Amino acid sequence: MDCFCSKSGKKRQVTIEDLARHLGISKATVSLALNDSPLVATTTKSRVVEAAEKFGYQRNYFGSRLSKGKSDVIGLYILGGEEGECNWTLPSSWMFYNPILRSVSAELATHNYRCHFAVVSVEEATKQGAIASAIQEGSLEGMLLVVQDDIDYGFLEIVEERQFPFVVLNAKVRDNISSVKVNNELGATKMVTHLLEQGHRRIAYLGGPKMDSNAIERREGFLRSMAKAKLSPSPELLQYGDWQRASGWKAAQAFLALEEPPTAIFCGNDHMAIGVMQMLQEKGLTVPQDISVVGYDDTEMCQVVVPNLTTVRQPLEEMGTLGAMEVLRQIDEERVTATHTNLEPQLVVRESSLKLSSESIVV
Repeated sequence: MDCFCSKSGKKRQVTIEDLARHLGISKATVSLALNDSPLVATTTKSRVVEAAEKFGYQRNYFGSRLSKGKSDVIGLYILGGEEGECNWTLPSSWMFYNPILRSVSAELATHNYRCHFAVVSVEEATKQGAIASAIQEGSLEGMLLVVQDDIDYGFLEIVEERQFPFVVLNAKVRDNISSVKVNNELGATKMVTHLLEQGHRRIAYLGGPKMDSNAIERREGFLRSMAKAKLSPSPELLQYGDWQRASGWKAAQAFLALEEPPTAIFCGNDHMAIGVMQMLQEKGLTVPQDISVVGYDDTEMCQVVVPNLTTVRQPLEEMGTLGAMEVLRQIDEERVTATHTNLEPQLVVRESSLKLSSESIVV
């Protein structure tokens, strides 16, 4: 036997099962031998090691688990921001993360797993190997990683190499790693459709940070929907914020200073939309009679501000629950086959968006 091949004849990764079958011994014995267990005879260890080297076997998670046993701990990591300055505790971020974290931990608890929570900066993950180290330590049964940034996720190659139970939440980063996310483009499309139905044509857009994956998708959804309606927003109607209320306040100033202000402002999240509303009210303008304002996320703040905010509701709790279920499936089946789920967001129409009168419509 010179190699192990798939049914199509393509060379594939060698498994412990392959070595056990080739050597005529049990899978458990192969695993113990690879971990240099004193329970295995020296001659058997030599045979196993020789075969592993010959066929290019690389130890994966399930192989080492046979000898180490279960830990009943699953990692829940948040990735984002600079070292020591991850912004997940900021009000806008916490309202986003909290439902995800709560639903993940609840689902894991029902299956008697404990949740190990950690926040890791992009620097720690990409250059210091924090994620790889956590996987290699062997204390985790699996991991869920909540991501924000549109970066190179090459540091997750270890997940594929070790066949480690792993799920990415909030984005799809690699084809071979399971993901659960929200269809942000669809959410933005639903909102643009709503504003167009209200008669708006001059619509401004305030997006999130340029490198944020959610912000990128929402902006794309906005631009594509406007293009489909044969509308092309001028650069002055497109701005970037940082998800925080203050950036909404600042953007509203810029929009109002235009020779022809927009009739509606679509904000990439609720906190920025609230900042926009505050600025407009300070200038003596009324929402939505003078300018409509809409957001994204449907945080509880939407029903506290006056007028109540039209927004897009994200199924964040469902994202967390499905992510936890997926990592548990991989653990139970002892095989990692990637699945990708793109959840549908819901348009929530409230008081902050208004149908324009025919004489107010800009064509």
